[in-house]
Amino acid sequence: MTWFLDSEDFSTCTSWELKHGERLGMVLADSGGRCWKVLAVVDLGVVRPFWERAFRFLMRQSVHRIDQRLVEIDPLALDQVKERACASIEANPDDWRDDEAIAGEDGPPREEREMLDELQEAVRTARTLPQLINALYREELPG
Repeated sequence: MTWFLDSEDFSTCTSWELKHGERLGMVLADSGGRCWKVLAVVDLGVVRPFWERAFRFLMRQSVHRIDQRLVEIDPLALDQVKERACASIEANPDDWRDDEAIAGEDGPPREEREMLDELQEAVRTARTLPQLINALYREELPG
């Protein structure tokens, strides 16, 4: 699961994401429950100022402008999005755990299962999509 801050964020991706087809098949949901599936991604070329492009080239992570072909699909209720988020946490704990907290770098070590359960509880208590994003990504979106 991921989220996009704005249209600029949505219309760009890294070369790694392009290479691995990260967006193909992605299901998108807006705060109103409308949903779309990404059917195709077209690379429109590398973007960003020269020095940023040069640095990213050295890091093998260029940023590309993309065009995406979407098809609208059946809407998802917020509870369905929350179920998908919790399923993602269970299926991919490595993506969601906080290794520094488990190692005790910022205080006493924490148990991974306890942290994942807390994250799932925060997801389940979210009343809006921004609250869900805040719970998953430690953001501070209004709403």
